[in-house]
Amino acid sequence: MQNKKLLALIQFFLQTFPRVFPLNGHKILSMKPYFKHLVLAGVAICSASLYANDAPPQVFQLKNGDRITGIIQTQSETEVVALTAFGSTITLPFDQIVSRTPVVVEGDLPEVEVPAPAPEVVPAPEAVAEAVEAIEEPTEPVTFVGKFFSNFGGELQFGLDAGYGASDYMNYFGRVKANHGFERWKSMWDGKLTYGKNKGEPSADKLDTSYRLEYDAIPNKLFIYGQPTGGYDNIRDIDYYYTIGGGLGYHILKKDNMALDASAGASYQSYHYATEKTRNDLFIDFGESFTWEIVKDLNFVQKLTFSPKAEDWNVYRMILEAGVSWAFYKNMTFNFTLIDKYDSHPAKGIDKNDLQLVSSIGLKF
Repeated sequence: MQNKKLLALIQFFLQTFPRVFPLNGHKILSMKPYFKHLVLAGVAICSASLYANDAPPQVFQLKNGDRITGIIQTQSETEVVALTAFGSTITLPFDQIVSRTPVVVEGDLPEVEVPAPAPEVVPAPEAVAEAVEAIEEPTEPVTFVGKFFSNFGGELQFGLDAGYGASDYMNYFGRVKANHGFERWKSMWDGKLTYGKNKGEPSADKLDTSYRLEYDAIPNKLFIYGQPTGGYDNIRDIDYYYTIGGGLGYHILKKDNMALDASAGASYQSYHYATEKTRNDLFIDFGESFTWEIVKDLNFVQKLTFSPKAEDWNVYRMILEAGVSWAFYKNMTFNFTLIDKYDSHPAKGIDKNDLQLVSSIGLKF
């Protein structure tokens, strides 16, 4: 087999040499002695170098029509380096090779042309990262209804304060919060119910509910809001009350772990008392809210609303709420909240200030 290979190499050189160095019909032996020796030495060196290589010679057909014969020295994912009969190497990119055919020696079986392997396409790191991110991230709903109902969340809270001794008391506290966001819209519903007894007599019996709808007119800057509220407080002689208001708000600060908003507007407030006439008045509303993620799973929330009467700012109502929430296990939270409601002109015989401290366990959904 090695003799056939050597014969093929010599035949390959003799076929290639006349095309490069035409001799005008003269034989090699008719050349001058020094040139003849030089040619024979070149034949010997090239034949020996080609014979030492285990790979067979091949003919490469290129896209531009050229045919190059050589022996493969090295091969990468994008190109091949071949040794020619003249002792030099040539680099051939795969995208320029149409086909490559092994040199057939007389007596050997003919071999079929082997197309050059297509270069392997290695995706860029950015493309790989995007593909992995697309797999990891959940696919968003494609329908309008699916998108609308995919952004609900909320929390259920329940608290109990009890004391036994010279003055027995027991207070129950329940709260439901729900929120929903869709594109630039955001809505929040909040309902708080408190009931308690002290020495067998009712000490707390009230319900406060509110719904707030916001629209980001200028994303991350200006928003428009509307907010109806309602409830009752039997201890403060309020059979029921409701308010309807709205206004403009501004995102003063908005970071990943901190947000500060301010708002201003007006509301129509109607309070129906058990011992007095109904009060229907227009109030100016100034609001502020602040949220802060102190550390992971520990949050601070604070809201303040100051509402003076439009005709007389000496008559006003104020609501302050502040508290911390700790997510201690999965979707369960421990909450401690301060709620202070102040009315400069309450019903006759009722204190102006109503302070409530509540601790509760919450379940997020």
